[in-house]
Amino acid sequence: MAKVILFLVAASVIVAVAWLLAGIPGQVVASIGPVTIEASTPVAILALAVLVAAILVLLRLLRGLWNLPRIGAVWLRRHRTEAGERAVTRVLVALAAGEQGPARKQARQARKLLGESPQTLLLAAEAGRLAGREDEAEEAFRALTKQADASFLGFRGLLRQAVDRKDWTEALILAKQAETAHPGTAWLRQQRAELALQTDNWAEALELTGPDPKRPAYYVAAADAEPDPARALAFAKQAWKQAPGFVPAVLAYATRLRAAGSEKRAQACVLDAWKHSPHPDLAAFALAPLTDPLARAQAAKRLAAANPANPESRILLARTALDAGLTGEARHQLDAAGADGIRQRRLSLILAEIEEQERGDTEAGRLAQHKALRQAAAADPDPHWQCTSCHAGVSAWQPKCPSCGNAGTIQWQSDRRPSGLSVAAA
Repeated sequence: MAKVILFLVAASVIVAVAWLLAGIPGQVVASIGPVTIEASTPVAILALAVLVAAILVLLRLLRGLWNLPRIGAVWLRRHRTEAGERAVTRVLVALAAGEQGPARKQARQARKLLGESPQTLLLAAEAGRLAGREDEAEEAFRALTKQADASFLGFRGLLRQAVDRKDWTEALILAKQAETAHPGTAWLRQQRAELALQTDNWAEALELTGPDPKRPAYYVAAADAEPDPARALAFAKQAWKQAPGFVPAVLAYATRLRAAGSEKRAQACVLDAWKHSPHPDLAAFALAPLTDPLARAQAAKRLAAANPANPESRILLARTALDAGLTGEARHQLDAAGADGIRQRRLSLILAEIEEQERGDTEAGRLAQHKALRQAAAADPDPHWQCTSCHAGVSAWQPKCPSCGNAGTIQWQSDRRPSGLSVAAA
């Protein structure tokens, strides 16, 4: 209805204007050289209006022709952008589906259409990694590092590649560059902590790692690697305070106390640990200052008194008694351990030595030794240090497994089953 009213109003205005123009009297004469044009005033006004309209149309046409290249460029750019965005979508779909060939092809297409944008470079790098073309990925990541807003993405990708090929030197350099590009990220802090562990930089690993049950192992390793005795003692003390029953921590602290002249405190640490977690290495440390066999046997009794029923106490007393020539006491301790259900190989080997000392090179002695050795072959395995990650056994505790490279995974395995189980640290 409103449109009808508007049309009627416009038509009325046009009719009124035409009627007014038609009523204007007079003639208009125009001479151009020998040509004279004469028309009534209304016709002249109408001709002038048509001429102005024609000029405006011509000017608009000329302007359109002038802007035609720019309009074509805008249209082409819009077309390339839309095609590039479709290629980006296809790259994402191919990456999600694990389709290596289509991902690389569409990534190249997106990069060609959209240029060296952070999105296209990152997609090209991930497509290259999916296809196993680390050279393509590295080229794209390095191009990313040159873009101010996206340099962290490039350094992050290059860092992942360096870690995958175990190039720790390059990884450390890239980690520092990534930290400069985007400081304070949680992912980078964790990655730097892993690098510190891989490069045995235990002090930095402690600074970068938060609460972790493996921290006592890191403190022990930091103490062993620290050339300054005072700092080494501080690291060892932290290890002992956090895990007073962890044998490597106890020995790290006690060893440095002994080196500093605090033998009494060192022995007290070992004695306290023996109450809860007896271990052969603790006994070796406690008896190390003594060379006389009888003195060692007496010291062993004082240590074992802190936890007399433990198998380690029985075996320690048997070993030191045998070394002192007290075969009766040694046999008594082995019998007590056997009565407690202990069937470890080392008990049978000590029994073989007892038989040799008591019976000598006699027929009865040889038979008794042979019997003890047969028992050793069928006995339960002795407790040993073992990696809880790859289950590889090691002769002595180390902060990092020599087989799988994991840090803080070597623990004392005392279960009768030979492998495959998690054990508590002693």
